[in-house]
Amino acid sequence: MSQGGGVRRLSSRGGVVPFLLLLALVLLAILPESLTGIDPLSQHARLVLAPPLTSGHPLGCDFLGRDLWSRLVSGSLVSLTVGVSVGILSTVIGGVWGILSGFLGRPWDPVMMRTLEIWYALPEILIATLLMLVLGHGLLAVVVALSIGGWMGVARVLRAETLRLREAVFMDAARSSGVSPLRLVFRHFLPNVMPVVFVMVLFRIPGGILGESTLSFLGLGLAPPQASWGVLVNEGWKALPVSAFMLIWPAAFIVLSLVSFQILADRLGRRFGVGR
Repeated sequence: MSQGGGVRRLSSRGGVVPFLLLLALVLLAILPESLTGIDPLSQHARLVLAPPLTSGHPLGCDFLGRDLWSRLVSGSLVSLTVGVSVGILSTVIGGVWGILSGFLGRPWDPVMMRTLEIWYALPEILIATLLMLVLGHGLLAVVVALSIGGWMGVARVLRAETLRLREAVFMDAARSSGVSPLRLVFRHFLPNVMPVVFVMVLFRIPGGILGESTLSFLGLGLAPPQASWGVLVNEGWKALPVSAFMLIWPAAFIVLSLVSFQILADRLGRRFGVGR
């Protein structure tokens, strides 16, 4: 199955809309200066809590007179970076665990799976919160905490896929022909498991974005004046009694990104027969 076929199917079944939304968010993230022309940290006393559609400030300003549009655009890079990094790192951790468990079999497989189930019983955000108390604030700390807290589902899926592939006819044929274990893994196993790995990365990205937003909202993630969607939600919540729009804009960006990634991951998952 080619990934090109999966992309064509996305377009034919409505995946083009979330794809375009994500493309727009990525462009916002990588071209902030070109799109806003305003320093997201620049403060103006006369623009404190300026409403949307104020001249030169389409989304208004926050309680320090900073332009909300430029802060949202600046925060897009941070939030998407966290989401993609968590997606990749948690998939690597879970993938290594799940694939090793599937390949090693007894007696290691039952031990590894019981360990995973104990870890899986703990809420992801609880694990991440406890780790943040140890690691402190910062982008790297957020990525590590959310990745360690959220790799278990990936491990279960990739273990199941490994067990399926290990017993596949083409793998038996390769073993019978005297292929070395290393060649078996790199020539026959990895090319067939990589589409599943890619889908799992996509499934984990929304969790990374939402996790960062939750930690920052609780004051445990990124710290102001650094902008991320989670930091902006935190600031918007504090200003809610006097300025609801400060909360609405970052919340809308979070929802759009989560829904878009989820739809794409779900469609590709169906294409490759992947469940979480």
